[in-house]
Amino acid sequence: MPTIKDVAKLAGVGIGTASRVINKSGYVSEETTNKVQKAIEKLGYVPNETARAFVKQNNKLVALFLPSIHHAFFSELAFYIEDELDKRGYKLMLCNSGSQMKKELEYIRMLKQNKVSGIIGISYNSIENDIHSSMPIVLVDRHIKDIPYVSSDNYEGGKLACRELKETGCSNLAYIGTFSKELLTEVEHRKKGFKEAAEAYGIQHTLFIEEDPIKDQTAFLNRFLDEYEEVDGVLAENDLMALELVQLALDRKINIPEDLSIIGYDGIEIYSALRPRLSTIRQPVENMGRSLVDTLIKRINGGTVTPVKHPVTFIKGDTTR
Repeated sequence: MPTIKDVAKLAGVGIGTASRVINKSGYVSEETTNKVQKAIEKLGYVPNETARAFVKQNNKLVALFLPSIHHAFFSELAFYIEDELDKRGYKLMLCNSGSQMKKELEYIRMLKQNKVSGIIGISYNSIENDIHSSMPIVLVDRHIKDIPYVSSDNYEGGKLACRELKETGCSNLAYIGTFSKELLTEVEHRKKGFKEAAEAYGIQHTLFIEEDPIKDQTAFLNRFLDEYEEVDGVLAENDLMALELVQLALDRKINIPEDLSIIGYDGIEIYSALRPRLSTIRQPVENMGRSLVDTLIKRINGGTVTPVKHPVTFIKGDTTR
């Protein structure tokens, strides 16, 4: 963890000057203040009293912000996070952010003010300048500097889906999903694993992607079916996308899985009751939720943690041969 000495050295000022800027006491020129503040931001420095407060003023309240509780994967994950927190004597504060950065930043400010003990975050916004590794925060499927994160093994999941399609006789494959110009998330590794596996097998393949968020998913999927009639095996970015693709294909009298095999990603339990039953790459949601809590509590208590990556499995349904 960086110290005030590190801040002073990087800013090229004395420790006393750095202290006056940090504590807002005494006169410091605007130019020097800016130097110190830039050094603080670059190093991710937290004043000692604040860092100590993260440990000493543990109010046993954890904030979880996620894009939408309506999304079945997020709601299932939240269930296991709350259950594990309860077992460990913590309470959960839920922020349904709607992907609004303003909401997420409000909870990050609460953490800095010790109103919550820690944060578990699912964010697709540019929050990297507002968090740093000395804070008790754990991310889901997102890499930001040295912030610990928990994810499933998305790269292996992409490879696994490609292998399953190949071994059941599919010879023209496609990955359908999204991309981001600004953010690196684990979803990118699903696509990468699928693509590299297809290349290794020498199988013809297509990446049919649109910038996230997709404005009209139905139109997006219909365009795929119009343009790629020859494709006989698909990995969709998530279960919801895969399920809609199945229905659109059936509406066109495309035989599933004889003419088109489809694999989803997430393995949402509530979708298993739908017919045809979706073949999917199952993320171990319960294990992920509980390890998020375990990792965060270790951080709250001042411990050192590393990223956690959980293995995935293929669940055979009715949408693959």
